[in-house]
Amino acid sequence: MASPLEDIKARLDIVELIQSYIRLNKAGMNWKAPCPFHAEKTPSFVVSPARQIWHCFGCGKGGSHIDFIMEIEGLEFRDALELLARRAGIELKREDPKLRSEKSRALQLLEDAARFFESALHNAKDPQIRISPQLAYIKKRGLADETIKDFRIGYAPDAWDLLCRALRQKKYTDAEIERAGLAIKSEQGSFYDRFRNRIMFPIRDASGRVVGFGGRIFDELVNPKASSAKAIQEGGAKYINTPQTLVYDKSRVLYGFDRAKDEIRKANAVVLVEGYMDCVMSHQAGVKHAVAVSGTALTPDQLRILKRIAGTIVSSFDRDAAGELATKRSLDLAASAGFERKAALLPEGLKDPADAVVRDPALWQRTVREAVPIVQYFLDRALARHNPAAAEGRRTVAAEVLPEIKLLASEVEKAHWIQELSRAIGIGEEPLWRELAVAKTAGGSAVPPRAIPAPGRQEPNRRAQLESLLLGAVILNPAACREHIAAVPRHAIANDRNRQILETVAALMERDIGEHDALLAALPEELRESCRHLAFQAEVMLERIENAAERSNEILVCIAELEREWARERLRLLSQDIRQAERDRDQEKLKILLTEFQHLAEKIR
Repeated sequence: MASPLEDIKARLDIVELIQSYIRLNKAGMNWKAPCPFHAEKTPSFVVSPARQIWHCFGCGKGGSHIDFIMEIEGLEFRDALELLARRAGIELKREDPKLRSEKSRALQLLEDAARFFESALHNAKDPQIRISPQLAYIKKRGLADETIKDFRIGYAPDAWDLLCRALRQKKYTDAEIERAGLAIKSEQGSFYDRFRNRIMFPIRDASGRVVGFGGRIFDELVNPKASSAKAIQEGGAKYINTPQTLVYDKSRVLYGFDRAKDEIRKANAVVLVEGYMDCVMSHQAGVKHAVAVSGTALTPDQLRILKRIAGTIVSSFDRDAAGELATKRSLDLAASAGFERKAALLPEGLKDPADAVVRDPALWQRTVREAVPIVQYFLDRALARHNPAAAEGRRTVAAEVLPEIKLLASEVEKAHWIQELSRAIGIGEEPLWRELAVAKTAGGSAVPPRAIPAPGRQEPNRRAQLESLLLGAVILNPAACREHIAAVPRHAIANDRNRQILETVAALMERDIGEHDALLAALPEELRESCRHLAFQAEVMLERIENAAERSNEILVCIAELEREWARERLRLLSQDIRQAERDRDQEKLKILLTEFQHLAEKIR
């Protein structure tokens, strides 16, 4: 029986699917376009109608229908599958129909609630008043009419159960309203509105569906002496959010992501702010790749979603300690996910991005544009707080900065910042490297946090491209490549899956399987899709070469170049080991390393 994904592939042509997002141009048997996932002038994004797959030869991303939707929409697998199923008119049978019906009802209920809040914001109680006090207030805060409309900002009236009564009129039950996070059951058994007298910010999923709300108390904003203001001063909640529900998972949703995802992809960066208002005002100011985390640290799930479409996180540090702590936790976790991290530093006197936008939108734009590497931020802050001319000051600066350096994934970056720290405090690099080895990260461990598996593919280096071309050529034409298969340097194949594919294909070729289709059919199912993709890449890259002899020679060149690239990478690692052996004064190890280095250097000349 075919899987839901196979049914979708059978019903949806991949060219038509991708053309609904970007413009494709015919190029021989395939279609081409500038890649939607990275900036480029020459089109390197290719779609194969014959194979029903796509690949970008610039950034290395590629796959089938589901991979494209996950990338372009910023969705997790299940959400992307549901979107494709809706487009294909396919029912996902694994989901309990009752549960699916309940989800649909919850989403419609939340949509009706959003309209209720919008209406309450725009309709004044007194017909003599042209604008409600709540709308007047948020416009005074700097929000434009278009922004209020785009983000669907509303108001929850100061009434006990007004929303509940309105939703009951639409035939929703009290239980449904409670499960959607909009009602609370009293001790007497009656239901009342969770959100009352609050400016309301609808929280939407990646597809733009309302899944929850954040509400900011209103009275305290305009009347510090109001009872609600006093409650906040005594520790009450200034903001409250929808609790965990069937459709709202706070660990996976980012406020503003539905509107920001395309801009995040274009910039290859996401601007991380703390509050709803910061996010909304950032978009109004033209910094549209901003999302909000609502005062909590980013979660691994949120980072996985962002990692698919961005490589850099730019974070605005809140001036209060609590905000900075949450931001710091987010950035530490982002380091383990492989993000480049930057800090956007607001001028003194401004506590958040919303304040900056109110003063001057260009100020916030410049702040984001001039964001500094996170290690630079902590180094500058430590130098401002402590005297680097004194022994205690040097020790404290190093203690504050080294954990940040330790979180860096790149050894080159670590070396750069060790050098910068050395210059800043007047201490040699060697003792700083020793301190780095035992430095503890924010979690209290001397070992950097375990990396979060990132769903996005890394931009391919030359060695990875050579691997793909070589394996794809073998899969595409096994008969012509049979004589070369033994010469492929197994030790130079860096990717474990590619190594598995090579050994499997080599074993099949020994059984005299020389046709492409026969080879694919004989492959284990778990490798078949990857092999189709590799063959497609090779087909596109070799299409300019029509002569069989020239194609065979191209394979030999590829084998030789792969060996050279492996040697270059090995030389880079040996250089690091040699430097460490020199620091350790290990003469015996140094001699062995230098001998291997010289041998490899001779091979690539």
